[in-house]
Amino acid sequence: MPDPTTVLLVSSNGAGMGHLTRLLAYGRRLPADVRRHVLSLSQAVPAVAADGVTWEYLPSQGASGLRPASWRALFADRVAEILDRVDPDVLVFDGTHPYAGLDVALASHPRTRAVWSRRGMWKPGRNAPQLEKSAWFDSVLEPTDLAAPADTGETVRAEAVRVRPVTLLDPDELSDRATARRALGLPEDGPLALVSLGAGNINDTDDEVGAAAAALREHGIGVCVTAPSIAERAYAGSGVHLVRHFPLSQHFAAFDYAVVAAGYNSFHETLRFGVPALFVPNDATSLDDQVARAGHAADRGWALSARTLTDGRAPDLVGRLVEQGPGMAALAQADDPGNGAADAAAELLRVAALPARGTVTA
Repeated sequence: MPDPTTVLLVSSNGAGMGHLTRLLAYGRRLPADVRRHVLSLSQAVPAVAADGVTWEYLPSQGASGLRPASWRALFADRVAEILDRVDPDVLVFDGTHPYAGLDVALASHPRTRAVWSRRGMWKPGRNAPQLEKSAWFDSVLEPTDLAAPADTGETVRAEAVRVRPVTLLDPDELSDRATARRALGLPEDGPLALVSLGAGNINDTDDEVGAAAAALREHGIGVCVTAPSIAERAYAGSGVHLVRHFPLSQHFAAFDYAVVAAGYNSFHETLRFGVPALFVPNDATSLDDQVARAGHAADRGWALSARTLTDGRAPDLVGRLVEQGPGMAALAQADDPGNGAADAAAELLRVAALPARGTVTA
Protein backbone atom coordinates (compact mmCIF):
# COMPACT_ATOMS: atom_id res chain seq x y z
CA MET A 1 0.00 0.00 0.00
CA PRO A 2 1.57 3.32 -1.02
CA ASP A 3 2.35 5.93 1.60
CA PRO A 4 -0.22 8.73 1.87
CA THR A 5 0.53 11.98 0.08
CA THR A 6 2.26 14.59 2.24
CA VAL A 7 1.90 18.32 1.63
CA LEU A 8 4.17 20.91 3.26
CA LEU A 9 2.45 24.30 3.52
CA VAL A 10 4.88 27.21 3.96
CA SER A 11 3.51 30.65 4.79
CA SER A 12 5.42 33.91 4.68
CA ASN A 13 5.23 36.67 7.26
CA GLY A 14 2.78 39.10 5.74
CA ALA A 15 0.63 41.38 7.85
CA GLY A 16 -2.19 39.51 9.55
CA MET A 17 -3.05 35.89 8.84
CA GLY A 18 -3.80 36.11 5.13
CA HIS A 19 -1.09 33.76 3.86
CA LEU A 20 -1.70 31.18 6.57
CA THR A 21 -5.47 31.29 6.09
CA ARG A 22 -5.15 30.75 2.34
CA LEU A 23 -2.99 27.67 2.89
CA LEU A 24 -5.54 26.32 5.36
CA ALA A 25 -8.24 26.84 2.73
CA TYR A 26 -6.29 24.57 0.40
CA GLY A 27 -5.52 22.08 3.15
CA ARG A 28 -9.16 21.70 4.17
CA ARG A 29 -10.08 20.63 0.63
CA LEU A 30 -7.44 17.92 0.39
CA PRO A 31 -8.57 14.30 0.87
CA ALA A 32 -8.69 13.15 4.49
CA ASP A 33 -5.76 10.76 4.04
CA VAL A 34 -3.38 13.52 2.91
CA ARG A 35 -0.89 14.50 5.59
CA ARG A 36 -0.63 18.28 6.01
CA HIS A 37 2.28 19.96 7.78
CA VAL A 38 2.72 23.72 8.18
CA LEU A 39 5.90 25.77 8.46
CA SER A 40 5.03 29.38 9.14
CA LEU A 41 6.80 32.65 9.85
CA SER A 42 3.60 33.96 11.43
CA GLN A 43 3.29 33.96 15.21
CA ALA A 44 -0.40 33.10 14.69
CA VAL A 45 0.50 29.61 13.45
CA PRO A 46 -0.80 27.72 16.53
CA ALA A 47 -4.32 28.43 15.24
CA VAL A 48 -3.86 25.74 12.59
CA ALA A 49 -3.85 23.00 15.23
CA ALA A 50 -7.66 23.19 15.35
CA ASP A 51 -7.65 21.84 11.78
CA GLY A 52 -5.72 18.74 12.85
CA VAL A 53 -2.63 20.04 11.08
CA THR A 54 0.86 19.58 12.47
CA TRP A 55 2.93 22.75 12.48
CA GLU A 56 6.17 24.45 13.38
CA TYR A 57 7.24 28.06 13.66
CA LEU A 58 10.29 29.84 12.27
CA PRO A 59 10.75 33.47 13.33
CA SER A 60 10.88 35.92 10.46
CA GLN A 61 14.04 37.90 9.85
CA GLY A 62 12.57 40.87 11.70
CA ALA A 63 11.39 38.81 14.66
CA SER A 64 14.67 36.90 14.89
CA GLY A 65 16.88 39.97 15.10
CA LEU A 66 19.32 38.35 12.69
CA ARG A 67 20.96 40.14 9.81
CA PRO A 68 19.31 39.32 6.46
CA ALA A 69 22.17 37.14 5.20
CA SER A 70 22.28 35.16 8.45
CA TRP A 71 18.52 34.68 8.44
CA ARG A 72 18.48 33.51 4.82
CA ALA A 73 21.05 30.85 5.67
CA LEU A 74 18.98 29.79 8.69
CA PHE A 75 15.84 29.63 6.55
CA ALA A 76 17.51 27.48 3.87
CA ASP A 77 18.93 25.09 6.47
CA ARG A 78 15.61 24.80 8.30
CA VAL A 79 13.62 24.11 5.14
CA ALA A 80 16.17 21.53 4.00
CA GLU A 81 15.96 19.80 7.39
CA ILE A 82 12.15 19.75 7.24
CA LEU A 83 12.20 18.36 3.71
CA ASP A 84 14.43 15.52 4.90
CA ARG A 85 12.33 14.88 8.01
CA VAL A 86 8.80 15.30 6.62
CA ASP A 87 9.63 14.13 3.09
CA PRO A 88 6.69 15.90 1.42
CA ASP A 89 5.47 15.10 -2.05
CA VAL A 90 4.86 18.80 -2.65
CA LEU A 91 5.83 22.05 -0.94
CA VAL A 92 3.45 25.00 -1.28
CA PHE A 93 4.83 28.47 -0.57
CA ASP A 94 2.24 31.23 -0.16
CA GLY A 95 3.61 34.75 -0.42
CA THR A 96 4.66 37.42 -2.87
CA HIS A 97 8.41 37.15 -2.17
CA PRO A 98 9.88 33.62 -2.22
CA TYR A 99 12.83 33.75 0.14
CA ALA A 100 16.34 33.20 -1.15
CA GLY A 101 17.46 29.79 0.02
CA LEU A 102 14.17 28.08 -0.78
CA ASP A 103 15.57 27.17 -4.19
CA VAL A 104 18.68 25.68 -2.58
CA ALA A 105 16.62 23.63 -0.14
CA LEU A 106 14.39 22.29 -2.92
CA ALA A 107 17.41 21.38 -5.04
CA SER A 108 18.73 19.30 -2.15
CA HIS A 109 15.51 17.27 -2.07
CA PRO A 110 14.54 16.52 -5.69
CA ARG A 111 11.71 14.18 -4.72
CA THR A 112 9.64 17.13 -3.52
CA ARG A 113 7.76 19.14 -6.11
CA ALA A 114 6.94 22.80 -5.45
CA VAL A 115 4.06 25.24 -5.97
CA TRP A 116 4.15 29.01 -5.55
CA SER A 117 0.78 30.32 -4.40
CA ARG A 118 0.54 34.08 -4.88
CA ARG A 119 -2.34 36.49 -5.25
CA GLY A 120 -2.44 39.21 -7.88
CA MET A 121 -3.42 42.89 -7.50
CA TRP A 122 0.16 44.08 -7.09
CA LYS A 123 0.70 47.81 -7.22
CA PRO A 124 1.79 48.79 -10.75
CA GLY A 125 5.51 48.57 -11.45
CA ARG A 126 6.39 46.80 -8.20
CA ASN A 127 7.98 43.43 -7.39
CA ALA A 128 8.57 42.38 -11.01
CA PRO A 129 11.96 40.72 -10.26
CA GLN A 130 10.20 38.26 -7.95
CA LEU A 131 8.40 36.73 -10.91
CA GLU A 132 11.72 35.34 -12.12
CA LYS A 133 11.57 32.99 -9.13
CA SER A 134 8.70 31.17 -10.81
CA ALA A 135 11.48 28.98 -12.25
CA TRP A 136 12.01 27.51 -8.76
CA PHE A 137 8.54 25.97 -8.85
CA ASP A 138 6.71 23.32 -10.85
CA SER A 139 3.53 25.39 -10.82
CA VAL A 140 2.44 28.93 -9.98
CA LEU A 141 -1.03 29.00 -8.45
CA GLU A 142 -2.97 32.27 -8.42
CA PRO A 143 -6.19 32.60 -6.45
CA THR A 144 -7.87 35.26 -8.56
CA ASP A 145 -9.55 38.40 -7.33
CA LEU A 146 -13.12 39.59 -7.68
CA ALA A 147 -11.48 42.88 -8.64
CA ALA A 148 -9.26 41.28 -11.30
CA PRO A 149 -10.51 43.62 -14.08
CA ALA A 150 -8.89 46.48 -12.14
CA ASP A 151 -5.55 44.68 -11.74
CA THR A 152 -2.72 46.55 -13.48
CA GLY A 153 0.18 44.89 -11.65
CA GLU A 154 3.01 42.69 -12.87
CA THR A 155 1.20 39.37 -12.41
CA VAL A 156 -1.47 40.12 -15.03
CA ARG A 157 0.67 38.84 -17.90
CA ALA A 158 2.54 36.18 -15.90
CA GLU A 159 1.89 32.50 -16.49
CA ALA A 160 -0.11 30.85 -13.72
CA VAL A 161 -2.80 28.32 -12.93
CA ARG A 162 -5.65 30.61 -11.99
CA VAL A 163 -8.53 29.54 -9.77
CA ARG A 164 -11.60 31.37 -8.54
CA PRO A 165 -11.22 33.66 -5.50
CA VAL A 166 -10.30 31.65 -2.41
CA THR A 167 -11.77 31.92 1.08
CA LEU A 168 -11.27 29.56 4.01
CA LEU A 169 -15.00 28.95 4.42
CA ASP A 170 -17.95 28.47 2.11
CA PRO A 171 -21.25 30.27 2.75
CA ASP A 172 -22.93 27.09 4.00
CA GLU A 173 -20.34 26.77 6.80
CA LEU A 174 -21.35 30.01 8.53
CA SER A 175 -23.33 30.09 11.76
CA ASP A 176 -26.71 31.82 11.95
CA ARG A 177 -27.14 35.24 13.52
CA ALA A 178 -28.21 34.08 16.98
CA THR A 179 -25.47 31.46 17.20
CA ALA A 180 -22.85 33.91 15.94
CA ARG A 181 -23.71 36.59 18.46
CA ARG A 182 -23.79 34.10 21.29
CA ALA A 183 -20.41 32.66 20.27
CA LEU A 184 -18.83 36.13 20.16
CA GLY A 185 -20.46 37.31 23.39
CA LEU A 186 -22.43 40.06 21.64
CA PRO A 187 -25.87 41.50 22.45
CA GLU A 188 -28.75 39.49 21.03
CA ASP A 189 -30.49 42.55 19.61
CA GLY A 190 -29.58 45.79 17.90
CA PRO A 191 -27.44 46.62 14.87
CA LEU A 192 -23.70 45.94 15.06
CA ALA A 193 -20.82 46.75 12.73
CA LEU A 194 -17.42 45.13 12.45
CA VAL A 195 -14.66 47.74 12.28
CA SER A 196 -11.32 46.32 11.14
CA LEU A 197 -8.95 49.04 9.96
CA GLY A 198 -5.78 48.09 11.79
CA ALA A 199 -4.53 49.74 14.95
CA GLY A 200 -6.08 53.05 15.86
CA ASN A 201 -7.57 55.32 18.51
CA ILE A 202 -11.29 54.76 18.83
CA ASN A 203 -11.71 58.00 20.79
CA ASP A 204 -10.12 60.26 18.15
CA THR A 205 -12.17 61.27 15.11
CA ASP A 206 -8.93 62.32 13.37
CA ASP A 207 -8.13 58.60 13.29
CA GLU A 208 -9.79 56.20 10.80
CA VAL A 209 -11.01 53.85 13.53
CA GLY A 210 -12.26 56.70 15.68
CA ALA A 211 -14.05 58.38 12.78
CA ALA A 212 -15.74 55.11 11.86
CA ALA A 213 -16.84 54.45 15.44
CA ALA A 214 -18.25 57.96 15.90
CA ALA A 215 -20.24 57.78 12.66
CA LEU A 216 -21.63 54.35 13.52
CA ARG A 217 -22.68 55.48 16.99
CA GLU A 218 -24.38 58.51 15.44
CA HIS A 219 -26.59 56.06 13.56
CA GLY A 220 -27.24 53.89 16.63
CA ILE A 221 -24.95 51.08 15.52
CA GLY A 222 -22.75 49.22 17.99
CA VAL A 223 -19.05 48.88 17.22
CA CYS A 224 -17.12 45.60 17.19
CA VAL A 225 -13.32 45.60 16.94
CA THR A 226 -10.76 42.81 16.69
CA ALA A 227 -7.74 44.55 18.23
CA PRO A 228 -7.53 44.39 22.05
CA SER A 229 -5.53 47.64 22.12
CA ILE A 230 -8.48 49.47 20.53
CA ALA A 231 -11.07 47.99 22.87
CA GLU A 232 -8.97 48.76 25.95
CA ARG A 233 -8.85 52.46 25.06
CA ALA A 234 -12.59 52.76 24.44
CA TYR A 235 -14.56 54.91 26.84
CA ALA A 236 -16.62 52.93 29.35
CA GLY A 237 -20.21 52.54 28.21
CA SER A 238 -19.38 53.50 24.61
CA GLY A 239 -20.81 50.28 23.20
CA VAL A 240 -17.51 48.93 21.89
CA HIS A 241 -17.20 45.14 21.80
CA LEU A 242 -14.01 43.11 21.38
CA VAL A 243 -14.52 40.08 19.13
CA ARG A 244 -11.95 37.30 18.90
CA HIS A 245 -12.40 34.07 17.00
CA PHE A 246 -10.61 32.19 14.25
CA PRO A 247 -11.91 32.21 11.66
CA LEU A 248 -13.99 35.27 12.48
CA SER A 249 -15.77 34.91 9.14
CA GLN A 250 -17.57 31.87 10.58
CA HIS A 251 -19.62 34.32 12.63
CA PHE A 252 -20.09 37.13 10.11
CA ALA A 253 -23.86 36.80 10.50
CA ALA A 254 -23.40 38.60 13.84
CA PHE A 255 -22.67 41.84 11.98
CA ASP A 256 -25.16 44.01 10.14
CA TYR A 257 -22.39 46.07 8.54
CA ALA A 258 -18.62 46.08 8.09
CA VAL A 259 -16.17 48.98 7.86
CA VAL A 260 -12.98 47.22 6.87
CA ALA A 261 -9.77 47.51 4.89
CA ALA A 262 -9.58 45.87 1.47
CA GLY A 263 -6.99 43.15 1.93
CA TYR A 264 -7.55 39.97 -0.08
CA ASN A 265 -9.15 37.91 2.68
CA SER A 266 -11.32 40.58 4.30
CA PHE A 267 -12.50 41.79 0.89
CA HIS A 268 -13.55 38.40 -0.40
CA GLU A 269 -15.01 37.13 2.86
CA THR A 270 -17.10 40.27 3.34
CA LEU A 271 -18.50 40.19 -0.19
CA ARG A 272 -18.92 36.41 -0.44
CA PHE A 273 -20.73 36.20 2.89
CA GLY A 274 -23.10 39.08 2.23
CA VAL A 275 -22.06 41.67 4.82
CA PRO A 276 -22.93 45.23 3.70
CA ALA A 277 -19.51 46.85 3.52
CA LEU A 278 -17.72 50.16 3.47
CA PHE A 279 -14.15 49.53 2.37
CA VAL A 280 -11.42 51.89 3.55
CA PRO A 281 -8.35 50.65 1.64
CA ASN A 282 -4.94 50.74 3.27
CA ASP A 283 -2.69 52.48 0.77
CA ALA A 284 0.37 52.08 3.00
CA THR A 285 0.85 48.46 1.95
CA SER A 286 4.07 47.79 0.09
CA LEU A 287 2.49 45.72 -2.68
CA ASP A 288 -1.22 44.94 -2.27
CA ASP A 289 -3.30 47.36 -4.36
CA GLN A 290 -6.18 47.79 -1.95
CA VAL A 291 -7.23 51.09 -3.51
CA ALA A 292 -7.86 49.44 -6.88
CA ARG A 293 -9.61 46.50 -5.24
CA ALA A 294 -11.99 48.64 -3.19
CA GLY A 295 -12.60 51.00 -6.10
CA HIS A 296 -13.66 48.12 -8.33
CA ALA A 297 -16.16 46.93 -5.73
CA ALA A 298 -17.66 50.41 -5.61
CA ASP A 299 -17.77 50.65 -9.41
CA ARG A 300 -19.63 47.32 -9.58
CA GLY A 301 -22.10 48.40 -6.93
CA TRP A 302 -21.00 45.67 -4.50
CA ALA A 303 -19.94 47.98 -1.66
CA LEU A 304 -19.03 51.53 -0.73
CA SER A 305 -15.42 52.72 -0.77
CA ALA A 306 -13.69 55.73 0.76
CA ARG A 307 -10.00 56.62 0.80
CA THR A 308 -10.44 58.15 4.27
CA LEU A 309 -13.09 58.63 6.93
CA THR A 310 -11.37 61.59 8.59
CA ASP A 311 -12.55 64.24 6.13
CA GLY A 312 -15.98 64.72 7.69
CA ARG A 313 -17.85 62.41 5.31
CA ALA A 314 -18.05 59.40 7.62
CA PRO A 315 -21.60 60.06 8.93
CA ASP A 316 -22.93 60.42 5.38
CA LEU A 317 -21.11 57.28 4.26
CA VAL A 318 -22.52 55.26 7.14
CA GLY A 319 -25.98 56.60 6.30
CA ARG A 320 -25.54 55.35 2.74
CA LEU A 321 -24.27 52.03 4.08
CA VAL A 322 -27.45 51.59 6.11
CA GLU A 323 -29.70 52.51 3.19
CA GLN A 324 -27.89 50.93 0.26
CA GLY A 325 -25.61 48.32 1.82
CA PRO A 326 -28.00 45.34 1.93
CA GLY A 327 -28.83 45.68 -1.77
CA MET A 328 -25.15 46.03 -2.64
CA ALA A 329 -24.27 42.95 -0.61
CA ALA A 330 -26.95 40.92 -2.39
CA LEU A 331 -25.56 42.00 -5.77
CA ALA A 332 -22.04 41.00 -4.73
CA GLN A 333 -23.24 37.54 -3.72
CA ALA A 334 -25.09 37.15 -7.00
CA ASP A 335 -21.90 38.00 -8.91
CA ASP A 336 -19.65 35.66 -6.88
CA PRO A 337 -18.26 32.86 -9.08
CA GLY A 338 -17.73 30.59 -6.06
CA ASN A 339 -14.81 29.42 -3.96
CA GLY A 340 -11.68 28.26 -5.80
CA ALA A 341 -10.12 26.49 -2.81
CA ALA A 342 -11.07 23.00 -4.01
CA ASP A 343 -9.65 23.75 -7.46
CA ALA A 344 -6.43 24.89 -5.80
CA ALA A 345 -6.26 21.68 -3.76
CA ALA A 346 -6.67 19.66 -6.96
CA GLU A 347 -3.70 21.50 -8.48
CA LEU A 348 -1.58 20.65 -5.44
CA LEU A 349 -2.43 16.98 -5.83
CA ARG A 350 -1.62 17.11 -9.54
CA VAL A 351 1.82 18.52 -8.85
CA ALA A 352 2.39 16.12 -5.95
CA ALA A 353 1.88 13.20 -8.34
CA LEU A 354 4.58 14.36 -10.76
CA PRO A 355 7.75 12.25 -10.84
CA ALA A 356 10.77 13.50 -8.94
CA ARG A 357 12.92 16.08 -10.70
CA GLY A 358 15.49 14.45 -12.89
CA THR A 359 13.42 11.29 -13.31
CA VAL A 360 13.43 9.97 -16.85
CA THR A 361 9.99 8.79 -17.96
CA ALA A 362 9.22 6.66 -20.98
